[in-house]
Amino acid sequence: MKTEPKTEPKNEDEQTCCGGSCHDKDKSAEPCEQKCASLTVEELTDLLKRTQANFDNYRKQMQAYNEEAKKMASRDIIIQLLPIIDNFGLALKNVNPDQGNKDFIHGMELIHTQLMKVLEENNVVQMETTGKKFDPYYHEALMKVSADKEQNTIMEEFQKGYLMHGKVLRHAKVKVSAEKINVQKNKPQDMEE
Repeated sequence: MKTEPKTEPKNEDEQTCCGGSCHDKDKSAEPCEQKCASLTVEELTDLLKRTQANFDNYRKQMQAYNEEAKKMASRDIIIQLLPIIDNFGLALKNVNPDQGNKDFIHGMELIHTQLMKVLEENNVVQMETTGKKFDPYYHEALMKVSADKEQNTIMEEFQKGYLMHGKVLRHAKVKVSAEKINVQKNKPQDMEE
């Protein structure tokens, strides 16, 4: 009867001498114990430093991602509020205080102010456009008209544009000046008699 030789269980230290990290770089058949025994202190220190640097980079990337996600979390809701704010602005422009509804008008102004405060608290800023140079990154040109102003100057704003954390939330819709067209009429020359 043959008996198989008994093998003693390996030490825990031998089984996980490096946690298998030496196998990530080199897929050779050399046992982990021999590889790790052959690593110098400098190599192990270098490996530890690179691992720590990779973890620090990952942590910084995740922090930046989380901060950006927090900034933009309210973006969709604010985009839905913008038409309501536009309508409030139009209603307040067209109101006639002589009709005796001063308390109602004052209430509407307070609500509009509260909505604008919500935008401000979320770092949403209105773009100033009239008289500025047209920039396709911030503005959407709906009309081009010839005018006495320099070409591509914003003449009128149809819809306000907004920035959130310095990024465009909604483009401003504007009317832009075009190149002046000089039309010279051909004058008929006097006919000789």
